Amino acid sequence: MSIYSLDAIERLPFTTHEDLAEYGPEMVCVPASKVSRIVTLLATSGTTGPPKRVWFTEGDQELMTDYIHNGLRVMTGPGDVFLVLMPCERPGSVGDLVAKGVERIGSRVIRLGAMPQDGSRDREIYEIMRKEGVTTGLATAPTAARLATGSASDKRICENMRTILLSAQYVDERDKELIENFWDCHVYEHYGMTEMGLGGAMACRARVGYHPREADLFFEIIDPHTGDVLPEGVFGEIVFTTLTRQAMPLIRYRTGDMSRWLPGPCPCGSVLKRLDKVGDRAERKRY
Repeated sequence: MSIYSLDAIERLPFTTHEDLAEYGPEMVCVPASKVSRIVTLLATSGTTGPPKRVWFTEGDQELMTDYIHNGLRVMTGPGDVFLVLMPCERPGSVGDLVAKGVERIGSRVIRLGAMPQDGSRDREIYEIMRKEGVTTGLATAPTAARLATGSASDKRICENMRTILLSAQYVDERDKELIENFWDCHVYEHYGMTEMGLGGAMACRARVGYHPREADLFFEIIDPHTGDVLPEGVFGEIVFTTLTRQAMPLIRYRTGDMSRWLPGPCPCGSVLKRLDKVGDRAERKRY
């Protein structure tokens, strides 16, 4: 089949989670010597069969670092102190790539890694935030909401915090409101998944929807039942095709996540399209 335009991509078949699990090694397009990282995605509760694995070259990971370097300029810059509260110990992990991208902007990065959900390290985090003058950072929404609530009476922490990036999990509006109210800061949301190369779409300064990573990914919104591509403004399932991936290119990969294209130009002035807030995966049953 010949493809001469992006519109013609919809004639291609979809790639699914099951395809990735069953045929993953056959989908790798570079020699093993070029692979710098393999991520194993564990099966979710109630599923069986082989786990999914996603292969990356150093070039693939550099694209994510560059994406962060350019995308996060709206919320951090030289003089900021950026706290990473997501996995960052292993090279190529989401926290590691974000940290590298932020360092290129000129912010000072403090890497703490993923935090226990029981709050057992919260006092340690508060002390670091006070001592280092943390102004921004990366965390999941539940972690950031818990920290914001617990430090609400700490004037020094609250006055320093300007922005925060929430990623890796669905962002509940209640958590977002807690963070913004207690820290009096701007919350930026990011949507991505490992199969995308971690980065997918990010909020801009206007914080009305997410601008997709269009230089590296081609997104479609489809009817999850018929597979038809849906027009702007209609909710459906997010599907993406990688445009620059070296190790494991993916064609029309079905994410299972629901969103829509927001109509009209973005208030920030960007010509990039905008995804609406990506819904909790439990909401898929509505559509």
